[in-house]
Amino acid sequence: MRKLLIVSCTRGRKEETDLYRSLRKLGADCFRFIENNRNGLSTCYNRVLDEGAGRDEIVIFVHDDVTVGDLFLQEKMTEAFDRKNYAIAGLAGTSDFKIRTDIGTISWLQPPAEALSGAVETHLPDGSTIMSAFGPTPKRCVVLDGLFLAIDLRKIGPVRFDEQLAFHFYDLDFCLTAHLAGLSLGTINIYVTHRSGGVFSSQAFKEAQATFRAKWKDGHYRIDAPAPQQGADQLIVHEANVASSQVTLRRNELCYCGSGRKYKHCHGQLR
Repeated sequence: MRKLLIVSCTRGRKEETDLYRSLRKLGADCFRFIENNRNGLSTCYNRVLDEGAGRDEIVIFVHDDVTVGDLFLQEKMTEAFDRKNYAIAGLAGTSDFKIRTDIGTISWLQPPAEALSGAVETHLPDGSTIMSAFGPTPKRCVVLDGLFLAIDLRKIGPVRFDEQLAFHFYDLDFCLTAHLAGLSLGTINIYVTHRSGGVFSSQAFKEAQATFRAKWKDGHYRIDAPAPQQGADQLIVHEANVASSQVTLRRNELCYCGSGRKYKHCHGQLR
């Protein structure tokens, strides 16, 4: 089994967080909390990536208001990184992400519905919880939600978070950077509950969105089509060839990439 390290930033003490309590309940001891934190998430995460660069280790960045309730976390990480060949894994995301200029808020949670993947339980204002199911997992994605981002230190190379984006859009920016670097991203099915539904009206959110939009313009990024930067399509094909060499599929089976198409009509055409 691969070594796991769960990392979380919190403004207070770790004992006050949902994440710490849930990890103790699971009997986990492979965690690191950055307590009394006042730095941006991207700055803290980059420090961890730099410290562990090249190690045979999977680092999992998790928000402190997440409760992990999955006893099979270790086994599912092994499935994602050693069998699916992911470099980055998350709980929810999309394989078709367009930065739209016709809506006020940029989000990975947008049409087409068939590109969405993952499920997360969230708290409601009355104290109850509801399960939000976005689409089947596992699935190759171009962007993932930042509440839970697992990263293989052997595969990530020089890709890092943009420290201009301290608390908002750091996840989308990081995923797009990794996607264009030819890395494989995808969803896994791990049961968690997230206390926060997100804040989309704060001044900090609006400023981060403006920074993100200025950087990525109105780009459109997809798994099954060339990305809008030179060389990105070759990178995607290269990754697909690596993955296809590790699995044997019948031509009428669903393709391993998560596109939903039969292998013969998808990556089977590359062989």
